[in-house]
Amino acid sequence: MLIFLLKSTACLTTFLVFYKVLLEKESIHHFKRYFLLGALTISFVIPNLVFVEYIDTIEPNVSALSPMLEQGADTRIEHPIPQTSVFDWQLLLWIIYGLGVIGFGLRFIANLLRIRLRIKKNPKFKDNFVTRVLLSQTLPPHTFFNFIFLNQQQFEAKNIPHEVLLHEETHARQRHSLDILLIEVAQVFLWFNPLIYLFKSSIKLNHEFLADKAVIKKSHDHSQYQNTLLSYLSNGIENHQSVGIANAINYSSIKKRFTVMKTKTSKASFLFRSLLLLPLTALLLFGFSEKKTITRTTPVEFTETSLYPENKSFETTDGISSRSIQLAGLILDSETLLPLEKAIITDSEGSILAETDNHGYYNIEFQVSSSSEIFFDFNVAKEGYVSTTQIQHWGNLQGKISSAIYIGLRQDESGARQLSSLVPNLKNLDYETILTNYPEVKKDFVLAKKIEISKKGNQNIFMQLDKDFYLLSDSWIRLNSKNDLVLVDDETIVPANTLNNIIKRNEIIGMTPLGPGNRANYAIYTSKQDQNDVNKTINPVEIHINKSGKLLFQNKLVPLKDLKEELSKINDHLSFGQREKTIRSIINVEATTPKDIIQKVDMIFEEYGTATINIVGPKMQQQGSATREEMKEYNTLAKKYNKMDRNHMTIKKSEVIRLKEIYGKMSEKQRKDAEPFPDFPPAPPAPGSPEPPISPVSDAGAKATKAHNPVLPPAPPAPPKPIEHIKKLVAQGATFTLNGKEISGEKAIEVVQKNKHINIDSRESNGANPIVKLSTDPIIIEN
Repeated sequence: MLIFLLKSTACLTTFLVFYKVLLEKESIHHFKRYFLLGALTISFVIPNLVFVEYIDTIEPNVSALSPMLEQGADTRIEHPIPQTSVFDWQLLLWIIYGLGVIGFGLRFIANLLRIRLRIKKNPKFKDNFVTRVLLSQTLPPHTFFNFIFLNQQQFEAKNIPHEVLLHEETHARQRHSLDILLIEVAQVFLWFNPLIYLFKSSIKLNHEFLADKAVIKKSHDHSQYQNTLLSYLSNGIENHQSVGIANAINYSSIKKRFTVMKTKTSKASFLFRSLLLLPLTALLLFGFSEKKTITRTTPVEFTETSLYPENKSFETTDGISSRSIQLAGLILDSETLLPLEKAIITDSEGSILAETDNHGYYNIEFQVSSSSEIFFDFNVAKEGYVSTTQIQHWGNLQGKISSAIYIGLRQDESGARQLSSLVPNLKNLDYETILTNYPEVKKDFVLAKKIEISKKGNQNIFMQLDKDFYLLSDSWIRLNSKNDLVLVDDETIVPANTLNNIIKRNEIIGMTPLGPGNRANYAIYTSKQDQNDVNKTINPVEIHINKSGKLLFQNKLVPLKDLKEELSKINDHLSFGQREKTIRSIINVEATTPKDIIQKVDMIFEEYGTATINIVGPKMQQQGSATREEMKEYNTLAKKYNKMDRNHMTIKKSEVIRLKEIYGKMSEKQRKDAEPFPDFPPAPPAPGSPEPPISPVSDAGAKATKAHNPVLPPAPPAPPKPIEHIKKLVAQGATFTLNGKEISGEKAIEVVQKNKHINIDSRESNGANPIVKLSTDPIIIEN
């Protein structure tokens, strides 16, 4: 409310200053009337305008909250909240405001009733479109809608000049009372704002300008009109007051009115002042409207497939998308929840990003380059405390992402746990905004602490804390009741309160809520489940390698030398042969991830046994398409060979090479629009070796000749497997092409692994800059 009042007051002030400086003394009175009414209305509309920007995000469908182990987690922390005063000043202000509204509202109603009473109890007669009400009181002439109130004695004695009557008729004709009612209603609700009274005064004064202009227009003599006004008003009639909501002739503004009567505004000046309103209004819209970012979240159910979308087009993109991440929050002592000053936040390479102030507050911003999900990590350290690495893996968010992360560090000798809480999609990340999240943070922290205490000395899964019931493992799920049904290993359904008699907490490998339509409310999977049911326990293998070569596997940093050991813990119930048929592996890399690390990880995955290995990362720039001349040349040659009989084709090797060269340059659309690639017959087989000559000897001689068995040379060694040969060339820094387009070494390995019939030309691989050509079409070798 306070922000709205400040914004509307700023708008009112700006418009009023513009009016006083550039418009009030001009003779464009009709324009000024609508300007004042419009400015009053717009000043209360602009602060309520909200310009909305929508951002699409992916929200995991997870109901559990886990305390952070040594690496980090998702538990909220507490921070001392400043104590508030016992006396509620806000309530007092609302009471004062309410009393003011009631007082001014009653005053407004009383004025309306007073006018109604005057109309009802005094003589009146209709004259054209107005009704004249004759009063016994000595009051100045005033108008309310079509009623003109006049002193009866002066009117009957004809002491009221005709110009004064015409002045009041103008008020009635132009319905100035509507403007007065609008400003009076605004005054009821904004009685405390002095600008309302200034607007009211300006509106009433402009009504006088309009009435004066109408009188002068008829009489054509403003000097006579001025003398008439002075003479009439000097009779002391201004000593009596009319009702505030009526338009009354008055003396207080007579000097200003006389000045304006003589003013004439040119069309050029009017146009200039009107055009100035456009940038003024735009400035107020920009400065005092509200900008709001709404995040549209799409729930994603976690199943036994990869959490990340498969990158099906590693090569085709316009480059790497850059996204900005802004983080703020507090670094606290996890036990006392007091802020930690001078805690150091560093990135994965050890560069300092921020240092907390005396409130424990930090604020950092950095860019993330990736083509899909956001992955980053940072370290928080403080002398005397155990450092922690925050590993963040977010969805495919776009633009500038602002979130708060609260971190609780534990002292070196403390038994408290490290804590972390992520509050996403905050609009502002200043210290005051961060404080507003403390009540909810405190609740979750207290709950997490109770859960950790309740787990000590037992292996219970079902637990009651206060009035709520929970399922506990490394994470926890709040139940609706103790009788909620739980599906164990996809076989047995039992009430939650009986789980402690069936399984132990250390046997749980996963638990999740189930959606509507299922037989149970929740599902638990244990290490006891049928090891032969491969489909139930197949876990996809996914790893991230950042630009420094660090590996993130199973949500923790793993040294390269320990990757084999960590892999052996995954899907250990499957044989090597089963893993080769069923496991899907993904290696996520960044633009500058070291190639040798990628190759080593790829080799480890291959030794582990996997059906596919997808290397996903920043996509490569797509090569240009074929030119018009090349397309014309291709179509001519392809049309020529497509017309030939396949069994009787005369083929020129140079033309075949040219066809393949151009076809390799063409885009997908060009290939669809072009002539089909000719269906060339396979090359004829090489001629066999000639038979050895037979010596003309007699049968007896032939029989007497001993068979001679020559000593054969040793068999040559078996050639290396294509994939091993390619990996060796990748390590040597070779350049690879696929169908004429240059590809990376990682892509070459992937192509050879997936396509057993790929053609490889490595004849140019022995020089200083080895070149290896891969092709899905036959490779023609020059003689």
